[in-house]
Amino acid sequence: MEQGRTSYLYVFALLLWLAAFAAEVRQIGRWAWALAKSVERTETQVEMLNRQARENVGLVKQARYQSQELEFLDSLPNILPQDKGYLRTQKAISDEVQGLRRKLSRDLRDSLHVIVDAKANKLYFKKGFKLLWQADCSVGRGGSLIDKKTGRRWVFVTPRGEFKVMAKAENPEWKKPDWAYVESGEPIPPPEDSSRIVLGELGPYVLNLGDGYLIHGTKDESVLGRPASHGCVRLGADDLRKLYENASIGTKVYIIY
Repeated sequence: MEQGRTSYLYVFALLLWLAAFAAEVRQIGRWAWALAKSVERTETQVEMLNRQARENVGLVKQARYQSQELEFLDSLPNILPQDKGYLRTQKAISDEVQGLRRKLSRDLRDSLHVIVDAKANKLYFKKGFKLLWQADCSVGRGGSLIDKKTGRRWVFVTPRGEFKVMAKAENPEWKKPDWAYVESGEPIPPPEDSSRIVLGELGPYVLNLGDGYLIHGTKDESVLGRPASHGCVRLGADDLRKLYENASIGTKVYIIY
């Protein structure tokens, strides 16, 4: 009897173990199924991100191409003539440039003229299109000055445009203008006061371009090649002498930027 009871308990324990094992297997199965679903969702999201990344790369390439195309169009001079649907070819542009050069050559007629490049602070003395010599110069330094008492304002720039030598002089006197007194904090004397006359300030020569603008010398040649004047064009002594000797009254002076 005792042996039968033991066998019964053994079988009952085995059944309980099998039931627990089966429950554990089912739980593991549910976990595996959930994990598989999670992996599937992750793979789908990864594929979506990859697709979006490829699309973004394509958009970046397209934007770069359009940017390069716009830069190319901007680099072409006069890209839209009167007929806006017509893009001029490089040959047409070249022909136009040559035409302008011929016209300018006819206008200059191989005459002597001066070009002042105010951006580079360079002066070029030319005959037609032939460069005879060049020199460092100093043009207007920019900026302005205001007289606090009267409110008058002076701007220290060299004007752009076409000028001509209207007068020349050796050992010129400088009549000190009002702005020079305001700049140094001195009282302004009457217009005809003899104290305004200063010798040696302009160098040994001066070429008058009109409207108060001159080509003259400088006491500090170390600043040549940089903007340093109050609007006039400054040259070193040797170059000023050479210009004075070769540029006659009426010689054209072109100031460009």
